[in-house]
Amino acid sequence: MRDLLAIVPDAQKQGIGGKLIEQGLEFLSKSRVDLVFVLGHPEFYPRYGFKPAGRLDFEAPYPIPDEHADAWMVQALKSDVIGAVSGKVGCADALNKPEHWRE
Repeated sequence: MRDLLAIVPDAQKQGIGGKLIEQGLEFLSKSRVDLVFVLGHPEFYPRYGFKPAGRLDFEAPYPIPDEHADAWMVQALKSDVIGAVSGKVGCADALNKPEHWRE
């Protein structure tokens, strides 16, 4: 599954992004998804339960520079998954291109 989240600047800071994340996580949980990964703003996504994925032994599909390492994040939707699995994460074909993984 591939989803992108962006809010136009004029509509930011109104809670729209947060509601989209919450609804998306609820949908994915009901769909029996165990882990959700994002490459996003490290000050925004932790508000919704995301943690730095590299620190939990999940390698991004492409290298991420150290200064941006905390932007690669994960959230477990099933309590016993983190710690039970690790490794390099694959992604949807549409995002499996190096240009999507660097600034």
